[in-house]
Amino acid sequence: MKKLLCVLLAGVLALSMAACGNSAQNTETAAEELPESGEAEDTAAEGGNEEAQEPEETEEIEAAADSADMEGTEETTETAENGQNILIAYFSWSGNTEELAGMIQNETGGDLFEIEPAEPYTDDYDALLDQARQEQRENARPELAGEVENWDSYDVIFLGYPDWWSDAPMVVLSFLESYDCTGKTIVPFNTSGGSGFGNSLASIEESAAGAEILEGFTVNGDQVSGAQADVSEWLSGLGFVQ
Repeated sequence: MKKLLCVLLAGVLALSMAACGNSAQNTETAAEELPESGEAEDTAAEGGNEEAQEPEETEEIEAAADSADMEGTEETTETAENGQNILIAYFSWSGNTEELAGMIQNETGGDLFEIEPAEPYTDDYDALLDQARQEQRENARPELAGEVENWDSYDVIFLGYPDWWSDAPMVVLSFLESYDCTGKTIVPFNTSGGSGFGNSLASIEESAAGAEILEGFTVNGDQVSGAQADVSEWLSGLGFVQ
């Protein structure tokens, strides 16, 4: 009987030890498959950052694309608003017409060009009257001191001059006839002692063959300094104020 009990106890003990061994082996195997808690947190954090960064990068790309589109639109709009290149060409003996040309330049942003004869006119007023009258009688075309660069690039020519014997100085007609005015827009402005444009508009139209002549602006020479408001109103009416 004692031998039988010993055999039974030995069997039970053997079965118990086998069960414990299997449990420990399963626990070790599971531990190898799981990352450590620190690695798990790092992995989760890295995954979270990647997911969070992707929308930000997409938003930055889209914002850059939108910005590029807006810049292109602004450039196109600016080009449309300033589509006509403007030249302000003027001849001035006393400085009054030059001052008027400066006012127009401030309003339109056009390029200034001074019309000058190769041989300057006299500074003596009485002698100048005689010289101007002689040039008109001879229908002279005084030689010019300089020329406009890139004439073909200008669409609109503001043309300024003083009134001499109810006409434009002959040097101004020399200027017009030195270039091809076909398709250009000529906008005259002048200073005078009270006669306004006189016969000068007809002379300009003849010398600037093929050009369109717009409404001009004239003012007495002694009133130029106070003409800014009138100049602005005139230019605004023509659509040239920038």
